Amino acid sequence: MRYVVWPLDLEFQSHKPFDNSMNTENPYHASSHLPELAEVRFNPSNRTLWKAYFLAPAVAPISFVAIVLLIGLLAPRLGVEINEAGIIVLPVIALTIGVVSSYFVAGVIGMPIAFYLRRVNLLNSCSVHGAAFCWAVLFSSLCAIVMVGGRWSELPLALCYFGLGVIPPVVLSGTAFWLLLRRFSRTESGATHGATTAANHG
Repeated sequence: MRYVVWPLDLEFQSHKPFDNSMNTENPYHASSHLPELAEVRFNPSNRTLWKAYFLAPAVAPISFVAIVLLIGLLAPRLGVEINEAGIIVLPVIALTIGVVSSYFVAGVIGMPIAFYLRRVNLLNSCSVHGAAFCWAVLFSSLCAIVMVGGRWSELPLALCYFGLGVIPPVVLSGTAFWLLLRRFSRTESGATHGATTAANHG
């Protein structure tokens, strides 16, 4: 038998029929077999997914700006020379072009992946963070290859630079998306339950 609890889809499977007969060895112990919990599925609504999308992509450029500013503060103390103009230019680019790019990529690539994961019942923390990490690695690798051109000896250093600047912010954006999904789903579930209870009592 199957019970559906919004937004979680809980499936119970009973492998053996319910036996209410008494145990022959112990007459005070019933040899019953209760249904076992087979699987817990996270199934947020379309509205919840889009609400999480409305906020989560902004986390990536904001995190990038925080990393750049942190490097700008720590580098002089560690005796490392940095381009001071870059400390100003990079945050400006991140908060303008970066924000637009983050929402575009999340809408064109991220959301279809999220809808597909939900459809195949694989929408969970691991899949969300795995997709974000894979995209960040791919994007940072492409940026590093474009930057070095044909100077392949500089590729490892370029990969480190782009990996540090891209992978943590994108993964944090995935974390924000997942946490927002969970929060909005609980809120929506509570509102739906409250409306159902009020209708039943009315």
